[in-house]
Amino acid sequence: MIKIEKLVLGDLYTNVYLLVCDSGILVVDPAAEPNKIIAVAQEIGKPITHVLLTHGHFDHCNAAASLQKQGAKVLMSKTDYEMIQNGFDLAKYAGFTFNDFVPDEFVSEGECEIAGQSLKILDTPGHTAGSVTYVFGNDVFCGDTLFFMGVGRTDLPTGDGRKLCQSIQKLYKLTSGAVHPGHGKSTNIEFEKENNPYVKA
Repeated sequence: MIKIEKLVLGDLYTNVYLLVCDSGILVVDPAAEPNKIIAVAQEIGKPITHVLLTHGHFDHCNAAASLQKQGAKVLMSKTDYEMIQNGFDLAKYAGFTFNDFVPDEFVSEGECEIAGQSLKILDTPGHTAGSVTYVFGNDVFCGDTLFFMGVGRTDLPTGDGRKLCQSIQKLYKLTSGAVHPGHGKSTNIEFEKENNPYVKA
């Protein structure tokens, strides 16, 4: 069982999720302001053990290096790490400096266990070629793939509209789920299947 703490950080108002479990804290998409993330973890009284990145855009991972230096292991897809290495983290285009890091582990689709928590990882390309979604029980952390009444943009490097639609259809196959997106308010699978104007079930 995990408890979810949500922060909204950085100039692009990215949702950063702290998943609190018995053994520590997993941080999904540490966008910026690492001191704020660390301060919340200290208030909770547990160490940050892992960083889970949904994709490689700077506004979702620019605090990863700082948390890694504090001892957290950084996980992401190999495809999006290669995107970062090719300069498509987008930081310089937005006037920011990218904080480099090397992932501790690459993830891909399948069921696994992290910090004693069972989860499912889904490959959900479209917003970027290596976007992934982390599913903990009924909680779906999908980065910029699916939003409340919206979808991720596909006009950035490695984006692909057809693949994004396929990825969202994959998410729709989850029988239920609270969707925790990279920006904006949370939603759920059933609502988006019925009401999302961009991708219908």
